[in-house]
Amino acid sequence: MKKLILLLLSTLCLNAMAQQKSPCADEPHTHDFDFWVGEWDVYQTGTQKLAGHSIVQTISGGCGILENWTDTQGGSGKSINYYNLATHQWEQDWIGSGGSAQRYLNGNYKDSVMQFRYEFTDKQGNKKTGNFKFYNVDKNTVRQYQDVNNDDGKTVTVSYDLTYIRKKS
Repeated sequence: MKKLILLLLSTLCLNAMAQQKSPCADEPHTHDFDFWVGEWDVYQTGTQKLAGHSIVQTISGGCGILENWTDTQGGSGKSINYYNLATHQWEQDWIGSGGSAQRYLNGNYKDSVMQFRYEFTDKQGNKKTGNFKFYNVDKNTVRQYQDVNNDDGKTVTVSYDLTYIRKKS
């Protein structure tokens, strides 16, 4: 009888665990950035010049997106992207093999664009801000654009402008 009760309890526990969803499964905004998931060849926008390759995958039960970047000079980097359930905004943390790190906050997806704002302090100690955007062009194309606002926004400098083309399966 004890074995039967243990078997029934085990079965009930396994069924309950199988039915549990990730906390992100029921939050629709956690899927706003899914358009970026895939394997990509990345070019400088408007050219055929290859800049690198990126593998972007969902992680942690769909609660995050991990980017694995390699550029054509052998540099690499990773970003972790997630919808913060407390702030209701997207965030990205980036670290590159050259030691550069950046945090992007206040990400929102609107009109087919995931847009972040960011702040940093340059080598001279000046605070600067910028925009970081991912354009969902179509199911096989994403454009990634970043700029820096200098002089309290009077001058905008494009940091990079890349086009991701999905690799064919």
